[in-house]
Amino acid sequence: MRYEGEEKKIPLSPIAIMRLILLFFIPIISYGLALVPAIFYAYILLKYLDLTNLLHLVAFSILLVFGYLILCFSSIFSSAFFINTLSLKYNEGVYGNSLEDKTAFKFALYFALYYLTYKLLNIFVLPPLKSFFLSLIGCKIGKNVFLAGEEWISDPCVIEIGDNTMIGGRALITGHLAEDKLIIKKIKIGKNCLIGGDSFIMPGVTIEDNVVVGAKSLITKNKRLEKGKIYAGVPAKEL
Repeated sequence: MRYEGEEKKIPLSPIAIMRLILLFFIPIISYGLALVPAIFYAYILLKYLDLTNLLHLVAFSILLVFGYLILCFSSIFSSAFFINTLSLKYNEGVYGNSLEDKTAFKFALYFALYYLTYKLLNIFVLPPLKSFFLSLIGCKIGKNVFLAGEEWISDPCVIEIGDNTMIGGRALITGHLAEDKLIIKKIKIGKNCLIGGDSFIMPGVTIEDNVVVGAKSLITKNKRLEKGKIYAGVPAKEL
């Protein structure tokens, strides 16, 4: 029995402590390794360019954009390497919500390795590069998928997106819910779909081919949107 004002104690087992340490250090190592090529590139530029010279300064500014692309690629491969080497991809199911649960730990570490890299790719709108990264870390993503920018695909390893589908800006697609348990469910988006900007797609949703989802719509969990139809609203309904 816990009395009012008494702090709730959260016991940490040795395995939970070890996983907490790994959750801190593995992303640091991954992102640190990703920085090496970009830093080396900047070092070479500074070695051969005189920044007091106006032309060199202009050239340096332009070449820094290539440095950003180098950082993008190195971050993609570093994050994907750790995610795949450590087998961090997870499946749908109901799991514990503490680090003592193996899948909860994999979920947290996957997120830590994925989040910053995907945000980096969203600085510029580079849909093919984002699709490439998503495919490396377990997302089943088709050809000519357009990711408009600032969208957030929360659980790529349980998400499928078909050919020629467009995901609007700031759309949120999440395959998990954190309630008393960590609930993970697959999301399938078919071919030739349009997901409007600022829309929110929840776990367990199936969107069949040629579906249009209006901007700012909410697709509630486990809902199926039928082929060739238009849906909009909060929650979304067929128009």
